[in-house]
Amino acid sequence: MSDLVGKKYVFEDGNMIEIIQVKTGEFKGENTQIVTYLVGGPRDLKRKLVMEIKEFQAMYGHLFGLPNEH
Repeated sequence: MSDLVGKKYVFEDGNMIEIIQVKTGEFKGENTQIVTYLVGGPRDLKRKLVMEIKEFQAMYGHLFGLPNEH
């Protein structure tokens, strides 16, 4: 999944999501892969968010060509 780092998806309205890190760690008491990503629009301050990989795949995977395991 580290090949996702640096990938960005820009929506038609200029909002974007950019993956800045994928690492293994503890998330909600489980050892799993964790995705750190930025979201924001052209006039917004970027927000940094963290999500477990399975949840990220379910919500945003289609934007980055990831399979949805759910």
